Amino acid sequence: MMLKAFIVDDELMPRITLAGLLRKFCPDVEIAGMAESYSKAVAALQHQQVDLIFMDINLGNHTGFDILDELLSYRAAVVFVTAYEEFALKAFKYAAVNYLLKPVNHLALIETISRVQQTKTAGNKVSIHGDNAYERKQIAIPNKNKIELVSIRDIVYLSAEGSYTVLHLQHKESIMFSKHLKTIEDILSPYIEFVRVHRSYLVNKRFIVAYNRTDNGYLEMQQGALIPIGNLYKQEVFNLFEH
Repeated sequence: MMLKAFIVDDELMPRITLAGLLRKFCPDVEIAGMAESYSKAVAALQHQQVDLIFMDINLGNHTGFDILDELLSYRAAVVFVTAYEEFALKAFKYAAVNYLLKPVNHLALIETISRVQQTKTAGNKVSIHGDNAYERKQIAIPNKNKIELVSIRDIVYLSAEGSYTVLHLQHKESIMFSKHLKTIEDILSPYIEFVRVHRSYLVNKRFIVAYNRTDNGYLEMQQGALIPIGNLYKQEVFNLFEH
């Protein structure tokens, strides 16, 4: 299945390099255009429909997010391509298909194109503002020298470790990364599965086994974790079991 792609980057060499990788490794992708600025990207995309936008984030006085905010009703898959990993969490609020760090790895690029093609084959229309984000249920987590996509359904609970957050996963090793728990709670706010039960803990309700009222109250989670319940959250936890 052919895909029409558009590249936005304020630097010439990254545009040329990405276009070259697409031509070499992704023959099913047609490059419909490129732009180096906010104004040129918005003008070009308002007059043509593409399937996929490769979006840099830092664009001089604007950002790639500014472009997406301008294209409110535009439907296309978005892949952020940047040298900065700290924007990953915000990027996935825009239902990004992937977040590629420069220099782009051709294997990651091939996998990204495959993912977009699968979405189109399934007949799903992708909005750059995330109306399909809940169905995909993934969150982007900076993990060492890469950005890791974690399925929401695999998160058992999250714990705060100072200015760090630890993701405790169902079938994988835990991941620690340098974001406050409150930041992740805001990212996960659209998902009703998650509830704050303590200033240091956010849990996935699907993995709660029991509510034990002894010792000031704690939750028993699948895989054996015991999560304390803060005094401010006792009523909310009680309401979970009442219903």
